[in-house]
Formats: sequence, C-alpha cells, structure tokens
Amino acid sequence: MPNQVAPNLLSWASEIDAGTIEQAARTARLRFVSGHVALMPDAHIGIGATVGSVIPTEGAIIPAAVGVDIGCGMVATETTLTAADLPDTMAALMPMVEHRIPAGVGKGHADPSMDRALSELGLPHTDLTPKQVKKVSEQFGTLGSGNHFVEVCLDERDRVWTVLHSGSRGIGNQLATMHIVDAKKLMKQQAIGLEDPDLAYLIQSTPEFTAYIEDMLWAQRYAMASRARMDRVLINALFRVVGKGERVRTINCFSGETGVLTSSGVRPIAELAGGIHELLTTDGEWVKAPVQSFGRQPVMRVRLSRNGVKKDIYATPEHRWLLRTHSSGGTRYWGKRPTEVTTAELKPGDRLAWTFPKRPDGMVVDKEGAARGFVFGDGAVSPPNRSPANFCGEKDLSLPPFFEGFGRPPRTYPAMKVINGLPLERKTCVPGLDCGPSYLYGWVAGYFAADGDVGKTGRPTLVSAVRENLEQVRRICGLLGIGTYGIRTRMTLGYNKEPAPMYLMGLMRGDLDPSFFLIPAHRERFQAGRRVVERRGWTVSTVEETDRVEEVFCAVVEGTHAFALEDNILTRNCHHNFTQMEKHNGRDLWITRKGAIKADVGDEGVIPGSMGTQSYIVRGRGNPDSYNSCSHGAGRRMSRTRAKRELSAKSLTEAMRGRTWNANRAAALVDEHPDAYKSIDQVMEDQKDLVEIQHTLHQIFNYKG
Repeated sequence: MPNQVAPNLLSWASEIDAGTIEQAARTARLRFVSGHVALMPDAHIGIGATVGSVIPTEGAIIPAAVGVDIGCGMVATETTLTAADLPDTMAALMPMVEHRIPAGVGKGHADPSMDRALSELGLPHTDLTPKQVKKVSEQFGTLGSGNHFVEVCLDERDRVWTVLHSGSRGIGNQLATMHIVDAKKLMKQQAIGLEDPDLAYLIQSTPEFTAYIEDMLWAQRYAMASRARMDRVLINALFRVVGKGERVRTINCFSGETGVLTSSGVRPIAELAGGIHELLTTDGEWVKAPVQSFGRQPVMRVRLSRNGVKKDIYATPEHRWLLRTHSSGGTRYWGKRPTEVTTAELKPGDRLAWTFPKRPDGMVVDKEGAARGFVFGDGAVSPPNRSPANFCGEKDLSLPPFFEGFGRPPRTYPAMKVINGLPLERKTCVPGLDCGPSYLYGWVAGYFAADGDVGKTGRPTLVSAVRENLEQVRRICGLLGIGTYGIRTRMTLGYNKEPAPMYLMGLMRGDLDPSFFLIPAHRERFQAGRRVVERRGWTVSTVEETDRVEEVFCAVVEGTHAFALEDNILTRNCHHNFTQMEKHNGRDLWITRKGAIKADVGDEGVIPGSMGTQSYIVRGRGNPDSYNSCSHGAGRRMSRTRAKRELSAKSLTEAMRGRTWNANRAAALVDEHPDAYKSIDQVMEDQKDLVEIQHTLHQIFNYKG
C-alpha cells in the first residue's frame, strides 16, 4: 500500500532514499502536474525525473521524464519446451546469440541488411543525417548495453521461457537528447524558472510538442519492431540448439501475436502497426492498407480446427467475422455475400470464410527456376564458391534436362550423376520475392522434386530439416496463389542416431497443375487423386471469455473492408473506440511512465529482476492510485560508479553460479551485479496491490551487452 512521502507524492517503495523523494517532489510541484506523482517500488534517482515514477500531466510533457531510452521494454515468450528437453548445458546457445544479436555500447550489425519491418516504419518527424540513417539500420535488432539483456528461464512448472529487454538504441537516445535540449532553450527564451533545468517541458499544440510526440512514437515503434526481430532470432536459435520447440504465447508491451497475410509473408499484426502494408482481401486481391492500434480491450479466445489441426485466435467481443455460406469460401467473387457475426455471436460449428491469392496469368514452370530450386534441395556446397547438383534414381532420368545450358557437362558415377560448376547462391539462397511468377513457380517445383513427395491419396507434401526453408516456400506460394497448410514437426533419427526434427508442409493440390510435378511418379499420383477432398476453411470449435485485456490491432481496408489472417482466414475490419491519451478521474491526461509499466485490470506484463535473480510474469490489478501502473524491474540501489567501486567480478561470478552467462566479461559487468539492485522479492511484495504474480522465472542463460 502507498505512503504519502511528500505533498502530492505517493510511494509504494519500502526501500527509498531521501534524495529520490526530493527529486520526485520537485516534479510533483510542477503547475501542470494534474494529480499526485506515483513512485513505484523500484524508484531511484534519474536525470530530471525519478526512474520508477508515474507522472500525470495536462497540456504539457517533460521530455526528460520519458527519458533517453525511448521505448525501453520487455518481451517474454513461453515455449512448449520443458527443462527435460534441454541439453545438459546451454553453452552452445551463447555464440549463436552473440553473433545474431550484437550487444554493447554503439554496437550494431557489421553487415546490416534492410529488414522489411524496419523499412515499413519509415522515418521520424526530425530529418536524420546520413550517419543517423546508417545507425538506424545497423542497430535495428541489436541489444545495446546497461541493463538490457537476453535470458532463457524456467518457470515454476519447469516450462522454458525467453525474456528480452531492449530499447530504441542510439537513435532513440539522440532524438530524446535533442528534444530535451530544445525544451531547455524554450524555458530560457520564455524566462520560465524551474527547480531543476532537466524538468523543462513542452506545451501541447505547439510545433515543438508535436515534433517531440511524433519522434517519440516513432522511436517506440522502432524499439518494438527491433525487439520483435530479436525475439524471433532468439527463439529460432533456442529451438535449433534443442532440436525442437514451438511458441505458446508472447507477452510484451503491445500484444498482437495474430498472424496476418502480407505480400511478404505472415507477420504478427503488432509488428505491422503504424505502417501501410500490402494485405490480401476478398477475391484473392492484394490491396495496400494501414494497420493501427485500437487501444486496450478485453479479448475472447476463438478455437478453430481444420484437418485435425487446432489453432487459437484472440479477438475482441465486437470483432466481425465472415462465415462461409457455401463451398466457395463466401467471397464476393462467387456472387453471394457471406454472413457476418461478431466474436461474441460465433457458435461451435460455424465455418469461417477464406480467401487465397489469385494465380498470376500465364504462370508456367520456368526451366532455370526449376534447376535452381532442385539445387537448393539436392545440391551441395563445393569450396570455394560453387554448388554441384546431385541426381539419382528417378531424379537422374527426369531432372538433368532442366540443366541444359547451366553448369558443366554431367559426370556419371556408380551411385549418381553430378553437374558441377553451378553458382553457390543456388544452394544457399532463396530467390527474391520480386522474381517473376514463372521463375518462382519453377523454383518451388524444382525444390519439390528434390525434397517433396505425393502420397498415395495424391496429397503433395514438402519436407525439410530447416523450418525456415518451408517458411520461405510459404511466402512464395502466397504470392503465386498456391495454398499451403501449417508447418508441422515430426521427430526422426538423425546423424549419430540422435533425435532430430523434420518439418513438413502440405501444398493445396487444387492450386497446382500436373506440369508442377517434375518427377513422373509424383505426377501420376497427383492426377490419380483428383477426387481427394481438400479442406480450405476453418471451423469454430469453441468461443470462450478470458481475463486477458490487451492492446488490439486491426487493418483499415477501404472498399472491401476485409483482409486475411494467417492460414487465409477472411475477416472484417474492426470497429473500436480509440484514444491516444489515458482517462483518469474523468480527465484526459498524458501519463508518463519512467521506468514503470502499465498494469490495468488483466494486463499481462514482465517484471525482470537483476542478473542472478528471478523475473515475473504478472497480471495487472488496475490500481487507480498508481494510474494503473507497476514497477519496470528491481531498481538500482547503487549507481554504476559505486557498484564498480564496492563490488567485484569474483562475487558476481559466485552470484551467477549454475547459469550460462558472459563469464569472460565479468569485470565489465560488475555494475550489473545483483547487489547493485534492490531485492526483486521485496519489490514484488511492495506492489501486491498493483499486480498479481502469474509465473516466477528463474534464469538458466543470461546474455548482456
């Protein structure tokens, strides 16, 4: 429960020094602070405004109260893995994470490639220098330094989680610093005296205020998209080390795990927010449309099934769904409008409408594309930079004609035929999505000839030991009008008779033609199975209320007012009430949370401890006295300078015993020593009226910048 430690200042912290209280009291005395300032249990001195404070303002914002690490936040992912699935040591994960998620002051990707999620963010309001534009690209998907980290944890059920903490890197810092300096200049120009110059503020509706808000929101989106990229990289690396695993759910500042079909493949809808994207709509057409956030709302769980596969989608009670009224899927193209119902009105047995991309006109199997696809599946890497294609059995008879004019003349060996001299990228690279439809169709056909099969019933299935390969094929098929089923996993005995995952993905036969099948046996089984029933749509199994309250997202498609979710589910635009400001005590206020997170009723959040301590998955209680907020972490009790002076690498190593971590950098990480932070257990005890603990996570792997 809070204590009033100064006028207009409530504190939930049982451990707090006088300097922190005095700093927060200076903020609370500002004339535009509308209500009390709330100090979270992790509160400690910051620059200008106190870290761990929640500040309600009306008509103005303090840039320093938001801070220089704009968008700093958490993402935690629960997986299907348990402790029993993990290897004896997580050491193999460390070099993979170090390589894929650069960390440290100023560190970025040595050879950054433009990420589509980054390109869709656009640029901030402030014009960037060429050096800053370079920084934006290089540091996207990187960790940074300080208290930012990557962790693998076990909860109280021995379920495996990943946890990641990051912000908007150097560009966020530079934008924030620029606006803090500008605010200070305005105070001087207007002869406004402040107890602390770092509390300089910007007045709402002024050009400076608008510029800051737009830059701040861009930096927040940049940080969120960067975390999403690192989360994907981390999860893929973990599953590769373990040999299996799937996501259960992801919790972050912006919930929105629902997959949406875009022209670049399936993307979580939260990643798309704030941008304009090419989405699939009715009649298999692609259309550009914005995706927006529509604020926090309660969601229901819709459980679906298709061909024995189940999936869950979380949607607001008012979200509108389209039901199939006949086998066409219920699109306009077939001349009959589908039935429209809300989530709350869905019933078990309802069949959801679907839409698939149209097949491009004149698309045929391109010879060069087919040769490249076959090498991707059955080729090899030949140093220094070539890739041979290997043929045996039926492939020996059927595929070499596609290589006429490519590579060297075939060489025949007792067990196979080999064509040498092919470019290395044919084995190592998937063709770009901007290649012509026939070339891409040929590539998929060639890859299928290498690694696919057609079952006795005529169902085509593509198999790979690398899940990402099938995800790439799925993206290409989405552009070509070829429907695919979800990727499933089967464990097999690999090298050294160790269990290894094999991934399978079905292609919808109704979208293929006999010429796609380059191997005669495949083509014969495909043609013999023409009467096979193929389910394209999903059926509702159950609709349930939940206690989840999340930020929700939706596309805004003009004309058809519909777009496709993952697995080709056709759905309507949402209608939601939305405001960018929070309403407290009947007033619209700017709520600045510096080192604090939102914890409204049902909100799920992540509260990390320090190195060597536990973290928590929590659910908010919606305490109005804290403006529906809680702590962001444990909070420092020592400055970094003091920690380096009083603590040691030896004691840090002892505190991290039993975990995989950057032990070789112990001396450089002393300022992140758990003794430099408050007790996370006491912090959680102090905020029992703010959040309810759902899961307690214990680290087994920790990587810091």
